[in-house]
Amino acid sequence: MPYSVVGAPALAFDLARLPGGDQVAGVLRSALTATADDVERLAAAHPGLPARSTWLRVRDVAISTTENVADVLSLAGRALDEAAAGETRLLRRLETGLLGDVDALDRIIRRELLDWTWVHSGELAVQDPAAAEAADVLADAAFAGYLRGRLPEDARRAMAVPFLRAGVPSRDATVPTGIADVDEVLTVLAGADDAARRRWREVVDDLRTHTAEWAPAMHQATWALSLTDRLRLACDAQLAGVIAFRRAGFEARDAAYGVWNAISGVLQASAIGDVLPAADADVLLRSWRAVYA
Repeated sequence: MPYSVVGAPALAFDLARLPGGDQVAGVLRSALTATADDVERLAAAHPGLPARSTWLRVRDVAISTTENVADVLSLAGRALDEAAAGETRLLRRLETGLLGDVDALDRIIRRELLDWTWVHSGELAVQDPAAAEAADVLADAAFAGYLRGRLPEDARRAMAVPFLRAGVPSRDATVPTGIADVDEVLTVLAGADDAARRRWREVVDDLRTHTAEWAPAMHQATWALSLTDRLRLACDAQLAGVIAFRRAGFEARDAAYGVWNAISGVLQASAIGDVLPAADADVLLRSWRAVYA
């Protein structure tokens, strides 16, 4: 499954379950808001083709077989149904089975987050050479987080060094998205304590019978974001949400069991609340209102 700005909630779902997902989210936020000056700084920090070729070989060796996306999606429904009956095997698989892969991660960086660096002529498109090198640096730093636990530690650190050396402003959870409602949600979420985490799990369990309403409401929100040209802003909100989710102390199991989807819906609704139909907003904000009533 390809990652995309339109499908940012799916990308964020994967990142929320990965050990280094918050690191990846930070890199992607930097790519999403990169300026021409940032691209030049990133390109200047490129490690060179020999070093990068070595890292890519190490990366490819580290990549284990990824579950087919169709298998992951079917696991999601089965895991949630069977977990209530005490079945945990499928849930454990759902914690690690990804919808995308490193190729999808590379593509979203080059083709979508840095889409403005491509020169088009009819059906042909070529990326500016400096931007292509900047994309290499961003991709390597993202791979380092995406494959945490599978890459040798020295290689993982080396892959992230050029990005850090470039000095491009970091965009972690402390950097606002610029959408007031979203930033308020992120601030509250990042400060969650044991009681708040426990309440989120309880609310997700209580609302599980209503999960069929979630996908249509998310579709409506995404459609509204597209019509109002806010997809990149909403993508930033989802990525910032991953970082806040981790800072709040949530784990991969929470994301797999439904807590992340609930939070993702809150972020999506908050990004488009001024035009989203009330019925869809109620569905996406239901969990938030229940937790913080």
